[in-house]
Amino acid sequence: MTAMLITEIQQAQLKGLFLSRTDRRALIVHILSELKTQRALLGNVPVDHFVWMDRLIARVSLMMAEIAGMEVAEFNRVLNEFEKLLATLDGLSRTVTRH
Repeated sequence: MTAMLITEIQQAQLKGLFLSRTDRRALIVHILSELKTQRALLGNVPVDHFVWMDRLIARVSLMMAEIAGMEVAEFNRVLNEFEKLLATLDGLSRTVTRH
């Protein structure tokens, strides 16, 4: 699932100006959903290690309209950071579930 979302993020970055605010919001909702899934997959990790993630999810949820309305370059930078975060979390969750 994460790999498909990362591909979706990359495609959105290529679309740039052609991505509507509605499409941007839908992508952000999808990213938030995946972050929540990754958070659940890492359930064996102590809760205090993920306060930052809970805060990130809450903050992005509150700022969704502002993020969707960003200039293309700025929005792409945000997407790039989410892409890196999701790839890292996916790797961590794979490691945790193997042990």
